[in-house]
Amino acid sequence: MEISTAKQKRDLSRLEDYLEAIYNLNEEKGFISTADIADKLGVKSPTVSIMVTRLADQGFVVRERYRGMKLTEQGVRAARSVIRRHETISELLEMLGIGKEIAYEDAEGIEHHLHPVTISKFEGLVRFLKDNPSSLDAIRRSSENRLDMSARPEDRGKRKNN
Repeated sequence: MEISTAKQKRDLSRLEDYLEAIYNLNEEKGFISTADIADKLGVKSPTVSIMVTRLADQGFVVRERYRGMKLTEQGVRAARSVIRRHETISELLEMLGIGKEIAYEDAEGIEHHLHPVTISKFEGLVRFLKDNPSSLDAIRRSSENRLDMSARPEDRGKRKNN
């Protein structure tokens, strides 16, 4: 499905964030309430209700009276895809020397905007770098040298924490 407008892309990103949150909450506690999702995403319950209705209309979640909601098989597949993208991007960034928290935050911002082909290439790169640690070391050294050369002369050689 081709998403064309900026609003459609934002809406898709939000839906994916909800799918990811519902999946993670389900793994933690089973059925989930709108209050659980609101707490996890830092939004208000009425906002969650609107988004959950959209997810239900699209076949991603089912609601059960007095029990909350859960993902359908379609919802589980979509959520796992979002999570896989996030993990791949985050892992690649960490491999490149980005700190865990920054890598997580950056992945959260990037994951909704990459084409599946790009994610597939990133997955291949992560596998390659795991299988070839000397290549990863060379990339890290090159990156550090380039950053070091762009620093002021008196700051060269000093390490910065991420």
